[in-house]
Amino acid sequence: MSRRDKYHYIVKNALITEGWQITHDPYSFASNPELSTDLGAERVIAATRQNHKIAVEIKSFLTLSQVVDMERAIGQFVIYRGLLKRQEPDRELYLAVPSHAFEDIFSGDVGQVAITESNLKLLVYTLNEGETLQWIP
Repeated sequence: MSRRDKYHYIVKNALITEGWQITHDPYSFASNPELSTDLGAERVIAATRQNHKIAVEIKSFLTLSQVVDMERAIGQFVIYRGLLKRQEPDRELYLAVPSHAFEDIFSGDVGQVAITESNLKLLVYTLNEGETLQWIP
């Protein structure tokens, strides 16, 4: 199993464990060229009884430069968010990043600027299956 597949599986299982129902794997956009994000999920928020829908783009941050990985991930995120807004405006997009990338690049000055200026919603996962996700609005 490739690392990307492994990370995909870890995030998918963590979402399922937290009560999310996977609705799309992958979630495809009606675009030309056709693009897709890794997962679509939804769950019922018990307090309000409204469906909360998300799409998740999973990144692994495996290259030598986390800055380059972050730049690429944000570029994809911005494009996907625009496509998602046109296709299904009630579904929120999250960028899933491993905890090492969150601690190294996203927690620093450059990462904080990127989160704020790009209005990123992050889903931080660990490489250990069974651990909970950290949601960064």
